[in-house]
Amino acid sequence: MIATSSIRRPLRWLLAAGIAALLASCGGGGGSDASGTKFTSVAMAGELLDYTIDTTHLTYSYTITESQFGLNGKTGSGTLVRNADGSYSPSGVPNARVVVLPNGLLLGAVRESFGASVVTVPIVGLSNPVTTLAAIAGDYNYIHRNCLLAVCGASHGTFQISAAGTWTSCRSGNVAAGICAGASASGTLVSLGNGRWQVMDGSTNIGTALGFASSGQNVILLDLKDVRPGGFGVGMLVGGQQTAMTTAQTDGTWIAGTSTGHWGVFTSSGTTITVTLLDGIAVNLPTTFAPNSPWTGLATTAAGGVGFLAGAGVYVLETAGGGAELGIRLR
Repeated sequence: MIATSSIRRPLRWLLAAGIAALLASCGGGGGSDASGTKFTSVAMAGELLDYTIDTTHLTYSYTITESQFGLNGKTGSGTLVRNADGSYSPSGVPNARVVVLPNGLLLGAVRESFGASVVTVPIVGLSNPVTTLAAIAGDYNYIHRNCLLAVCGASHGTFQISAAGTWTSCRSGNVAAGICAGASASGTLVSLGNGRWQVMDGSTNIGTALGFASSGQNVILLDLKDVRPGGFGVGMLVGGQQTAMTTAQTDGTWIAGTSTGHWGVFTSSGTTITVTLLDGIAVNLPTTFAPNSPWTGLATTAAGGVGFLAGAGVYVLETAGGGAELGIRLR
């Protein structure tokens, strides 16, 4: 709901907010050294990158490792300004924020030529993605943002991952209920090492997945690169393990970026969300959401968005207008 259409409209935030889970880490990949901590990250535009942040020397850098826009090997770097709320403002990326949680989750942004123009897109990263499928096997809700042939959209649904390395998905339906009334797909997961998984739909590589395991709720990040007609498109899919949404997960202060380059801060209390900051401007924009709708673990906003809040602090939203929002909990 950090929607661009109007600061007066209760943003199309998934709850003005929705969020998706994240939790304590497990496994290998990523890591820290004298120059900072590296996060294996996925950008909403459909890029995979290594993002390194040094909160002692207040610097950041990144390298794009998989690109659908000819940016493989592209690097960027800059400085950080520490904000009073615990977030950081990165140089060269107007309005964006960088947030690092103790559990190994990163929210950030990159500004590159993704498509016809230079745009700012949010990223989410893991310092320690899992290296075994057994750690992340289960049922997940997902929010999917993708573009194909200059047409972009968002959707929601569910998927299952087995410890044997297979997956099944259902768009606009709950695969955990045993039936799929929407579009379904299935395939296999192949380890690429260092916590990265190649996602295969038959003989087609549709993207690279990262997993985050915790005792509370697992999270899956998928960098999509499926250019088949009717395929998954180019973009990002965020999955949160399917568990009932509670106020313990949702209450708090959140920060998020949108698919249109806007950034905002909102508070969630009960079933009310209030946007308090939009692109650095103080606002007071309340809205409401219905938890566990249309099914367990998702939420539907008064504006018609669908998303989820889960685990230790991820937020993801499909707006009613086909956009997406991605964030994490500040406190």
